[in-house]
Amino acid sequence: MTHPTHGSWTPVRKDFVDPASTRCHARNAKGGRHHGFPEGHAYILRGLDGHEYPFGPECACEVLAVPEALDQIPDYTERDAVKRIDADLPAPVRRKPSAAEQELARRNAATRYVVLRMEKVAAVPRVQPTVLFPALDELYQRIVTGGTLTNAQVQRVLAIERSQATPPKLKSTNLLDVYTAHVKLEWLIAGANRVDQIRFLRSLHDWLARHLVLSAAQIAAAGIVMHPHAFRSAWPSEGGPTELF
Repeated sequence: MTHPTHGSWTPVRKDFVDPASTRCHARNAKGGRHHGFPEGHAYILRGLDGHEYPFGPECACEVLAVPEALDQIPDYTERDAVKRIDADLPAPVRRKPSAAEQELARRNAATRYVVLRMEKVAAVPRVQPTVLFPALDELYQRIVTGGTLTNAQVQRVLAIERSQATPPKLKSTNLLDVYTAHVKLEWLIAGANRVDQIRFLRSLHDWLARHLVLSAAQIAAAGIVMHPHAFRSAWPSEGGPTELF
């Protein structure tokens, strides 16, 4: 396998990629793409050209000067429900995170929240306009140009996310569920070959965009696999939706 020079790549995030068409950016000795992403997850690295490319975990470690950096980026696949390779291994011993680890976790949470509201969920076709929050635009521009949020900015973002004025549907957990469902519905729509199936999936997608939620029945009808507690955070006291269509 051939790789660019160590240190020429910057890890940005872990994100969804289309399993039907996306290949790892790393190449084998003959110049062919290395592998696909059957689970639809990839590490996104930014090259010296400023563009972003998908890598598998092993390939990403190969090109990074500090492979541990992969554990220090926002994860937009966190609410997916795929079987992990290490799911059957004993759980690691938990320890209290250090101050630096807590600070990193807060910065990643704030960064992810800004990007979810200003890009990932905001880009869903016909999504309700309350998702886009103009007060976060300056911070979003800082993030997409490769900058990092300051401690004061992190505190400001987390205060917005945790505020009682922010509806449950616009908090991080539900936005991650919306983004996950959006991606999976888009994959199904792209692969569907029957008109009635496409119309049904699009109707679910439109519902998701308008209401920022799907019921368990809708998820099952679509045939997508979601986190077992998907969208429950949207109803912290009611316990779930009472309507479907």
